[in-house]
Amino acid sequence: MIELRKFVKIAEINHVLKNQMQVFIVKNKEILLVNVDGEFYALDNKCPHMGYPLFFGKLEGSTIICGFHNAKFNIKTGQPLASVTDKPLKTFPVKIKKAAIYIEIESSEQH
Repeated sequence: MIELRKFVKIAEINHVLKNQMQVFIVKNKEILLVNVDGEFYALDNKCPHMGYPLFFGKLEGSTIICGFHNAKFNIKTGQPLASVTDKPLKTFPVKIKKAAIYIEIESSEQH
């Protein structure tokens, strides 16, 4: 099996308002798309601490806080910011083309 990475359209820029977040399903994964002051970030919607959805948490600048156990992560790097967990949050590269938002995601291909 070969892991391929490709950019996939996830949304239009007007789908996620400034300083808000929205969940999208891409390749059977829940991706949390976050808009911080017009910059877009894509994250795994599952908290690496216990797997709860981060969408139910809150956004404070470039920090996302899990609504279940207060785990904190830097949305730009995925690095944990508190002692709740040392596991990083999975992030996905984002690219904007015209008014569309694309994320880079793995897709498995059998050979």
